[in-house]
Amino acid sequence: MLIDINSYIGNWPYRGLRGNTLDAMLARMDRFGVDKAVVASINGIHYVDFQQANEELNAAMNSNDAFKNRFIPFATINPILPWWRDALEICHKKFSMKGIRIYPVYHKYKITEDACIELVKEARDRNMPVSIPLRMSDLREASWLDAQEALTYNDIASLVSKVPDAQYIVLDARLTDTQEKTTDQSIKILQDADVLFDTSRGAGVPCKGPNGESLHYLLKTFGPEKLAFGTETPFLDYCSPFLRIAVFKETDQATKDLIWSGNARRMLKI
Repeated sequence: MLIDINSYIGNWPYRGLRGNTLDAMLARMDRFGVDKAVVASINGIHYVDFQQANEELNAAMNSNDAFKNRFIPFATINPILPWWRDALEICHKKFSMKGIRIYPVYHKYKITEDACIELVKEARDRNMPVSIPLRMSDLREASWLDAQEALTYNDIASLVSKVPDAQYIVLDARLTDTQEKTTDQSIKILQDADVLFDTSRGAGVPCKGPNGESLHYLLKTFGPEKLAFGTETPFLDYCSPFLRIAVFKETDQATKDLIWSGNARRMLKI
């Protein structure tokens, strides 16, 4: 089985996207042999009311019976807005969404603010994993209107330390040259947590970065049980994430099986 833990539908205000619908994504999945994909709506990042994007995603999911067996919808939730609890209840109970995605940088709150902590606790109590992109755009080529900062592993660890018994998925898991190095304390927190790191932007060979950023770093530091395959479609081309794993020669078949689907299947209870 092959599971993609990082995909989106919707529109990005700073550049055009191709293949940003469930129909187009399903066609790519069939072509590349991807069995299931975790999907969220990009629109929830920029809509004033994030719940409208969740409603759009739910409507898209219900437009074709085939989608329900192939896509795993995650809700976008902004804990700063006062109706987030009602929205989460609807997304979980009525829309059957299996997890949440949060965007502290875009929604303008600190990841350790009380509102975020309360949201993560609520997700934990509903057995919904919390996925957190470090960034949505490559900061070197982002629009001047786009966010000009990104989260770090230290930021993620600071949240995990507040709610250590939740489940987390770190998307776009790669630091840039200008970001701070991950501290030993943060590494220990993340090692002890139930967290998966998305491979979509990891490199299969050594490269620059404050952690010597590569899939080798993630594997050596956190172990094979904490990596999961992702494509970040439609932001990235669909081939590159597969090539990253293919050239990652340090993995045996058992490790690749965990990355391709085993770890995601455990967390998502598939």
